[in-house]
Amino acid sequence: MIMASTTQFESIPPFPQDVPLADIRTVSLANLRLGDKDAVETLMSSCRGLGFFMLDLHGDHIGGQMINETDQLFDFGKKLMSLPDEEKQRYLHDAPKSFLGFKPKGQAKIETNEPDRFEWFNIGQDGLMGNSPLQPLPPLAHSNLSLLKSFLIHGQDVVALISTVLASELGLPPDSFTRLQPPTKPSGTAMRFIKAFASPKPEDQRTSMIHHTDFGTITLLANVLGGLQILAPGKDANAGDSWLWVRPQAGCLIVNLGDAMVQWTGGVLRSNVHRINHAPGQQRFVDRYSLAILVRPERNASMKRLTGEGADSDLTAWEWEVKQMMALRHEENTVNSSSGTPFKN
Repeated sequence: MIMASTTQFESIPPFPQDVPLADIRTVSLANLRLGDKDAVETLMSSCRGLGFFMLDLHGDHIGGQMINETDQLFDFGKKLMSLPDEEKQRYLHDAPKSFLGFKPKGQAKIETNEPDRFEWFNIGQDGLMGNSPLQPLPPLAHSNLSLLKSFLIHGQDVVALISTVLASELGLPPDSFTRLQPPTKPSGTAMRFIKAFASPKPEDQRTSMIHHTDFGTITLLANVLGGLQILAPGKDANAGDSWLWVRPQAGCLIVNLGDAMVQWTGGVLRSNVHRINHAPGQQRFVDRYSLAILVRPERNASMKRLTGEGADSDLTAWEWEVKQMMALRHEENTVNSSSGTPFKN
């Protein structure tokens, strides 16, 4: 998840000091790019432990551009989600066939079977990169295509760097993960703009998006307000004290791994359960806007295990993702964090 510049933090209530925080370690993007030993070790221990880490974008050319673009895209996202309902309805997604387009508030359920409290608009990587025709989009998006594509390409650079370091540290060829998720081949990778609604009333102070893991490889998510929570390892998702808050930091990026990385590494790396709750403290009175890049393998990529132990798969990435989605829809799976082992240098 990408955190914007200080500009975005100036007009919101402060994050409270009295909530339990996730112990997310910080890695410098500039140092990671240089192959700094401490940065690499922190990356590895985080990906094997919590499955989340914070990436400091300062001092890196690409990172600096992403900070600036995030500010612009927050403004775009607010305008996009503020379009009249009748206009957004023209771009409804067609789940589970396609998740591209607009998802209205209340269409999904949370753990109490109450309606969710968020809406999103997904824009596919394939259309932006020319892998397929561009999906139907409102005029507002068409006028910002260059910004959307630029941010996506910079995100691809960060994902490729992280993927290369992980592969190398696991004793695999450096391109082991990057060759399975090239941006130039069709995939389910998408940019997602999310609006979680303010929670001024007591009955609103509940989960906005149900707990889940991500199906893909790596997720980047930008947000300014609190609300993201991580399930503490080994804890019960139904217990309130099991959830740890993530405090957004200006100029940093929060990264989490998805289930595909767990599959490829035979459980060596971790995909952790997380959710969007109502924002904490006085922040609950403000609508929460987020921007995500959710990276998935290219559709024909093999899901065979590359290292580690555990179940193997002969499925393509697309077949594997469909199987994962159908299992959840038919409640054949309980959502749990996946694997992860302590890192020993």
